[in-house]
Amino acid sequence: MGYGKYWSNTMTDSHSIPNTMVIGGQPALITWVPEISLFRGKFLGLSGYCDFVAGSAKGLMQEGEISLKAYLADCKESGIEPYEREEKIKTFTLRYPESFGERLAIAAAEQRMSVNSYIVEMLSKQMKLK
Repeated sequence: MGYGKYWSNTMTDSHSIPNTMVIGGQPALITWVPEISLFRGKFLGLSGYCDFVAGSAKGLMQEGEISLKAYLADCKESGIEPYEREEKIKTFTLRYPESFGERLAIAAAEQRMSVNSYIVEMLSKQMKLK
């Protein structure tokens, strides 16, 4: 059958987001729901909530296509932008050894970036989400 071009996880493709499928050009996070013994997909990058459930990769592809088409049609009918426009900014505290401070500042300056921008850039590269 070969759903490899749609399905990725950290065991098979370390350059992808873990446990995702691309359906209709849109990534979806896939999780197992033990209470119902089905896989659940939730589309990422949408302005609203759009999910689907199925028992197999083939079923996820089919149900995902149906859900995404219905979501996009509802958005069009309601005049709503279906895709996220601007990411929300989150904050967190980073604890690191004191010796990192100067090295981090130098590395950021070499790239002509703020330390914060440099850290975000490095995390993005590491996670391959760019």
